[in-house]
Amino acid sequence: MAASMRKQLKSVLGRVAGLTGAYERRFRSQMTIVAFHRVNDRLVGDPLTCSTAKFEAFCDFFRAHFRVLPLSEQVAGARAGKDLGGTLSITFDDGYLDNSEVAAPILRRLQLPATFLVTTGFIGSQITPPWDRNLAEQPGWMSWDHLRALHSEGFEIGCHTDSHLDMGKADAETVQADLALSKQKLIDALRTSSARLFAYPFGGPEHISQRSRELVREAGFTCCLSCHGGINAVTPDPFELNRIAVDQWYTNPNVFAFEMLTGPPAYSAADSRGGLMSLSSCSL
Repeated sequence: MAASMRKQLKSVLGRVAGLTGAYERRFRSQMTIVAFHRVNDRLVGDPLTCSTAKFEAFCDFFRAHFRVLPLSEQVAGARAGKDLGGTLSITFDDGYLDNSEVAAPILRRLQLPATFLVTTGFIGSQITPPWDRNLAEQPGWMSWDHLRALHSEGFEIGCHTDSHLDMGKADAETVQADLALSKQKLIDALRTSSARLFAYPFGGPEHISQRSRELVREAGFTCCLSCHGGINAVTPDPFELNRIAVDQWYTNPNVFAFEMLTGPPAYSAADSRGGLMSLSSCSL
């Protein structure tokens, strides 16, 4: 079955399942974290980009079917052994300008919390990372003023390293130095006492090693987020957290919900920069 036909069928089945109350029953048995990168109508079709309409549709869906919490509350709950079934947190990776200009106003209007996990070396820069070099236009990065404004409005800011290095390949000294630098930049720029939330660059299993996870813990962070799909137990290990990237495969919330109902694959097309397999190859 062609990928487009599978998506259409999953959308219909997901919508029907939602009418039966199946969403709430399924979501209550898991803790969910979703990841976005860009919300930008000028770059629609790019794997890391979500349109404004799609992003708003997903936010409406999250409000209707989950208890949406800040990531820090999920992490604190996991550390305390609380039941986090039915909860969801919204995260963004890298630090793109549209996070502030497009996504944040929608989140504010819908009164939804979110966590922006930024690559500190990109903030306020003109850097073009390898995965963006073929874009028709460069999306740009937030400035430190943007991050301070988000922080003052109650949004959470976390670390995504300073250089977006591959922590599955880098040596321990490089990882330690990068983590320390990114953490200190956030502390200084946001005038806060600590930076405790962390997400792996690329986020695939091959980009995460047990040693790098230990280094994240030693650096004073309270969690490690992957980005290769998968849900979490109702009381997960905060250093083994799975995230589902809302990418081009999830054309609408009903497709997303159907995947959740039938069990999302453990290894998805969450972050195409890491060369992960495409969900479009999965059978219905």
